Amino acid sequence: MKHLLSEQTAVPAGHGALDSLAGAGGRTAYLAGAGGCGMRGAAAWLLAEGWEIWGEDRAGLNPNDPLLVAGMKPPGPGHALPPVSLAIRSAAVPEEDEGFQVALSSGARALRFSDFLGEVSRLRHVIAVAGSHGKTTVASWIAFGLHRAGKDAGWLVGADVPQLPGSSSWGTPGSPLIVESCEFARSFLAMAPEQVVLLNVDAEHPDTYPGGLPEVQEAFEAFLASVPATGKVFAGPEAPDLHKATRGEWEKVAPLDADLSLGLPGHHNRRNAALVASVLASLGLTEDDVLAALADFRGASRRMETVGEWQRALVVSDYAHHPREVEATLQAAREAWPGKRLVVVFQPHQAQRFHAYRDQFAPSLDEADSLLLLEIHRARDPEEVRASVEELIPALEARVPGRPLAGPVPREKVESRLGEMVLPGDIVLFLGAGDVDNLARNLA
Repeated sequence: MKHLLSEQTAVPAGHGALDSLAGAGGRTAYLAGAGGCGMRGAAAWLLAEGWEIWGEDRAGLNPNDPLLVAGMKPPGPGHALPPVSLAIRSAAVPEEDEGFQVALSSGARALRFSDFLGEVSRLRHVIAVAGSHGKTTVASWIAFGLHRAGKDAGWLVGADVPQLPGSSSWGTPGSPLIVESCEFARSFLAMAPEQVVLLNVDAEHPDTYPGGLPEVQEAFEAFLASVPATGKVFAGPEAPDLHKATRGEWEKVAPLDADLSLGLPGHHNRRNAALVASVLASLGLTEDDVLAALADFRGASRRMETVGEWQRALVVSDYAHHPREVEATLQAAREAWPGKRLVVVFQPHQAQRFHAYRDQFAPSLDEADSLLLLEIHRARDPEEVRASVEELIPALEARVPGRPLAGPVPREKVESRLGEMVLPGDIVLFLGAGDVDNLARNLA
């Protein structure tokens, strides 16, 4: 296969890859929800291409925010803006948002963040990382391998990565862009990637896929259909056989040798690493550089991230919120800290997800030695959908009789209840996609 990083093309001065997106307002844009990780990446890309951008976020932006330091401007009072060409909003910002509507009234073209990624994928060579689980880890691992080898590719990943200079980079025009492509609400269907890295396909996002796994797989098949005949799909060891859905080349990636050294623990990361190795090799990295990337990478934030110590125990935060992810994280923790007790603080995310996968949550927590449950973090849940983590307790008690178990525990009592459970040398693992991470960092 041709090595894409050896085929970079120069872009004449004053002409950027995103120039075709400019409208009557020139190379200008307004970003609603600019504080989110994906939107930060969009802002950084636009700034790298010389665009003038304005942005704001409902949570507010610190005056020393890196985006403001880099040149993004806050709108004036009342969201006052000059005419801009693009108005881009994150998935968390509704279309009726006041600042977004002000931008549209100036003549801006409306884009969701996913639409913006779709536009970029038609202007740059995009390698899209797709899957129900593991997208951030694999995309950032590939970006790390390229950066470590001195390749000026671009990327956009959904978390901070301590070993990268940022969660996004535009890279050299003409080089590939490594991006996550999210299946939530079928947003990845806006993209037209040249290549896809397919990790897995699982029942997830029950709020937008009420039909379960068949509906999710149908969306992935539609996404793979966008890969051109000249493109390629790297299918991971646990990816389903969807080769008939794409016109591109289908490469089923073989598992790694069992004795190969990796920088991340866990069976799931060994599967992830097989994909990373294949993609990096296809981009022209030497075998030595590929092996070094696999061994040296330490992961993205909130992926088994050690955040400090408390009561002589190690405090770890992880984003796992789907039963498959919870089980994988606990297995990886056993591998990383053999012989240590795992005290798990778990906060389910979304009442709809809790309802849909209720029977899977209790088995996913079997490896916890002690368990503290927080109430469900509601997000995008209809008011009529009610649930409580208390409903899990009978199944948890039946599966591991006698295990220390507390819940639902109010936030203000988490520290005192943990004090009854934690011993020196324990691993205190906070799991969830909600605000449970704040508890971990405040504790440590």
